Formats: sequence, structure tokens, C-alpha cells
Amino acid sequence: MNRYVVGGAGVASVVVLMSLTWLFGSFLWALSLTVLIAALGGGFLVYRQFTQKFSSHPSPSPSAPEKVSSRKAAPPADTDNAKDSQSLARKMLDQGRYTLLLRPQIAESIPPKLLQRAQVMLDDEMTLVPGGETIVGKGANDSPDLPDNLDGRVVQVEGFYLDRYQVTNEQYHQFVENGGYEQISLWDPEIVPALLDFVDLTGEPGPRFWKDGKYLSGQAQHPVVGVCWYEAAAYARWVGKRLPTDPEWVKSGGWPVPLPGARPIQRKFPWGEAFDQNKCNLWGSGHGATVPVEKYDEGMSVGGANQLIGNVWEWTSSRFGAWQSSSSPLVLDASMRSIRGGAFDTYFETQATCDFQSGDKAVARKRNIGFRCAIGICDLIPDQSMQAEVHPAQVETQELAEVAP
Repeated sequence: MNRYVVGGAGVASVVVLMSLTWLFGSFLWALSLTVLIAALGGGFLVYRQFTQKFSSHPSPSPSAPEKVSSRKAAPPADTDNAKDSQSLARKMLDQGRYTLLLRPQIAESIPPKLLQRAQVMLDDEMTLVPGGETIVGKGANDSPDLPDNLDGRVVQVEGFYLDRYQVTNEQYHQFVENGGYEQISLWDPEIVPALLDFVDLTGEPGPRFWKDGKYLSGQAQHPVVGVCWYEAAAYARWVGKRLPTDPEWVKSGGWPVPLPGARPIQRKFPWGEAFDQNKCNLWGSGHGATVPVEKYDEGMSVGGANQLIGNVWEWTSSRFGAWQSSSSPLVLDASMRSIRGGAFDTYFETQATCDFQSGDKAVARKRNIGFRCAIGICDLIPDQSMQAEVHPAQVETQELAEVAP
């Protein structure tokens, strides 16, 4: 067929050439114009063949999804988010930040197994202090003319959890390693400009007496010291807790016994009324330094808090003198914060009672001051293991009693 096409094209070219020669009266002009027409016609035919050839194999539309049989379907986004949430929750548990998972805003997105693990950690590492009255600001009461009922203020305290032990070097190291000193949201705004001063002996962020951002060898379970009030408060926020108030600290140690129509009776020391140097780490104990937080469990409080007396003074969230006795008012520097419990270098036993309050500058970073944390019961989801089980028979009996004449 191509042979007939080429032949026909040749005859047509001769006819066109003769016609143009007669029209222009010049053979050369007619020949040039014929060649130009032939070239244009040939180019059109080549273009048409090209488009016909590739129109039978259309390329895929850019908007159409490409089929790849060997590739697995991507998991749903919500599955990825769930896995990330679980991974983050496990990491927080490993860091000792279990109370964050037990807050109502977060607990609803945590799997039951992880919530149960967080609850077990709460029960193991914190003691429950029930709400009630406590006496705060009780003075020495040296005057025999001062009635006892005027010494100290009766304060109502809501139920809360308190750390069984002082925060250790190992626990605080988690805070340092995870950038606690760089997370501005954890710190009180007024102290942010001074964060660069909170460094160890080698200039690394951390407690004053550490080196190279690490605590001394063999002191992992010793209480962290060399941290000011602001550092203690920032750590407490990081783990999802807070510093205890002065009344909370006194209540956990004195463990008041309520009396109807009278002021509560509370202990002078967590173990009772008589001082015993074998139950705490004070100057008379002979150590001359801190000891592991698990020692001296004979001096544990009724609720199970260890070393509320001795080892290190403990920061509270209250200002020094905020709960002072009305019999001995003081005018104090507003930057002073309350510390409680005495330390390894406390000489007088009268300065290491549940009633005695001392204080120091909020920026003080001393080797005899540490802290422990607290959190309110109202800030956590209800502990199901503590809820009383009500049987149908009990409900029926109660309902009958209510409607009985």
C-alpha cells in the first residue's frame, strides 16, 4: 500500500510543478515552492504517525493512584498514634513519672495494663495521708502562762499522697538526663534568668556537688542535695507531682489523732514522743553525712514515710513563717522557704521534731537540704482497689432502712 501512496505523491508533485510554472512563468520559482509544499506535507504525515503510535498506550493520569502489588497497605493513622502513646507511657513509667499517667486528662488514653502498672508504682512509692486537722506553727511554749490551746494553728488538710522516701540522686539524674534544665515550662518564671547558675562543680547543669552531670559513685540511693527550692519544684512538676505544703508535711509526720470537741493530739516524732537517735540520722548518730534513703526504717511514720526526721532537711512549698505560732509572730524575708525535719548535721533534737520549722533562701544550694514530693488525691483518678464493694443485699438493706418509719 505504501508503494501506491508514494507513486501517487510523485504524480501529484509533477502536476503541481507544471501548474505553478504556468502560473508564475518561472520554472525555478515553481520548483522551490513545490519542494516547500512537499516538505510540509511530509512533516505532517510523520507527526500523525507518531501521535497514532503512542495514543494506543496512554500514560497513567497524574491524579490516578499507582498500583503496586508488592507494597503492603499502610497502617491506619490512629494505630500509629496508639503505638506512639503506649511507647511514651512506658518511657514515662521507666522514668518514675507514673502520677502523670494517673491524671484524669491522660488516663483515659492509656491502656488498662499500663494504668495498673502506674497504680502499683504509686502504692509502692507513695504513702496515703488521710485528710483532717493538724496543728502547725507550734512553738517551744516556754512560758508556763501560755495555754496549750493557743500554741499553734489548727489547719484542715485534704487527703494526699507523699513520697515514702526523699528524692534520690538516681531519680534526679533522670530529670537532668532528659533535659529538665532546658524545659522552661517546668520553672517558675522569675528564676529563668538564673538557670545558667544552677550547675555542678564542672559547670554542667545539675546539683551543686555533682561532677560532669553525674552524682558521686556509690550514692545513687542517697538523697539528692545541693538543689535549691526552684530546682526541687521543677523536678516535682516534671514527675507530675509538687512539693508538700507545711501543714501536709507536719500531718504526715505527727499523724494527728482527732478528738471530739478538742484539738487533735499529734506526735512529736514520727515514732512517738521520746527522741531516739537510733531511729534517725542526726549529728548524734555519728555518720557525719547522708545515708541511703531506705535506712532507719525503725523511725518510719505511721503512714509509712521514711526519714521525715534526719538525713536532710526537706523543702516544702510554703514560705518560712507562713504557719508560725500566733504567740511568736515574726517579720521575715519573703524569699525564705520553709524546710522541715533536720539533717545529718543537726545537733539539737529540739530542731528535729515534727513541729519545728526552719527556713532558708529559695536559691540556697546546700549539702544538707533535699526534698520529697506530694500530690493530692483529687488530682488522680480513683483507685479502684480502694473503693468499697457494695453487694446487692447491702443496697437493699440500706434502702429498706431509709424508707422504714
